[in-house]
Amino acid sequence: MTTGRRGRGILGHDQQALLNVLHYLNRKYNYRKLASLVGVSVSTLSRYSTGKTIPRGVKAKTLFEKASSLINYEEIVEEFFGESLDIENGIYISHDIETIKLLSTYLLRQFIGSRVDSVLALDLQAIPIATYFASLVNTELYFVDDRPLWRDGIQVTYRSSSGDGRSSIWIPKGAARRRLSTILVATTILSHSPTKEILKTLQEKKVQVSGLFALVSKSSIWSTLSVPQGCRKVLVKLYT
Repeated sequence: MTTGRRGRGILGHDQQALLNVLHYLNRKYNYRKLASLVGVSVSTLSRYSTGKTIPRGVKAKTLFEKASSLINYEEIVEEFFGESLDIENGIYISHDIETIKLLSTYLLRQFIGSRVDSVLALDLQAIPIATYFASLVNTELYFVDDRPLWRDGIQVTYRSSSGDGRSSIWIPKGAARRRLSTILVATTILSHSPTKEILKTLQEKKVQVSGLFALVSKSSIWSTLSVPQGCRKVLVKLYT
């Protein structure tokens, strides 16, 4: 992120994302192999992994990119949702703190260079990832709910998935401020609604949606889900 709510850089404010990646990779590779893969000496990698020394600036960004590219995030998500999209088991991904850290780091990597003023979680299970990501970039966090929790919340009406009626979801007023640059985070997007209606509402409020991030979706839905101009769609695992 270019800036967050308090103007902090994506890697200049905190090296926690890099440490998360290195800790994960240290379980997969020995120090010698990992050092070779990321292009540093074994002693340097040891200092980085333990937090004794942390690279900064271009060096930090380069190492972060190299280390992140070694992780198969799609495979990690599939461990929970399975090969054939098991939603009931998939929701447990939101309880695994190490996985939450890794996926938040992946989200960070995808939107390097983007301006982010806030993060909006689109479902209950997405709140942990959105929360950790927001903490990494030090920005505002919001979530939608199917109950009117906020006195000044914005009601969004959409057609229910069963097609037999209308349902509502509420967005906090603070998440829909004019010129706010935000990233939407979802666990699953298995139908166009209510994501489509949320995007429309934010557009009407002149919110700049910088990105839409989801863990899983179906090809027929993801490929036809329209987003505002300038919004980047990022999906970890696509199911047919």
